[in-house]
Amino acid sequence: MEQLRDIIESRLKVVLPEDLGSSLMDGVVLCHLANHIRPRSVASIHVPSPAVPKLSMAKCRRNVENFLDACRKIGVPASETRSLVSVTTQTPPPAWQIWDVIGSSLVHVLCLVLLFIAYSWIELT
Repeated sequence: MEQLRDIIESRLKVVLPEDLGSSLMDGVVLCHLANHIRPRSVASIHVPSPAVPKLSMAKCRRNVENFLDACRKIGVPASETRSLVSVTTQTPPPAWQIWDVIGSSLVHVLCLVLLFIAYSWIELT
């Protein structure tokens, strides 16, 4: 988990709170990560504002759906993203299920990032 935190923080140049799960729950960081990997892959991101510091569940769900759509565009297998869509439609979804699927999707996205970095490195040498 700490390695995941380090990768996200270094790529997005942010400092995440101690509780990584809660900082990913609203989908904002996930959407920014997808846009970092492939610019404009998430066209619309709902972000908290000073007036409304907490997003509604609908906006959080939309962010996660946008992240999953971006994952599909990037190349994450549909079988991985489909399971999170079914989890997010439950009311309320079990937390362990959400983090299991998000973690799996993040692993795929991070593998794609590493492949991209490796490919770029080979092209430079």
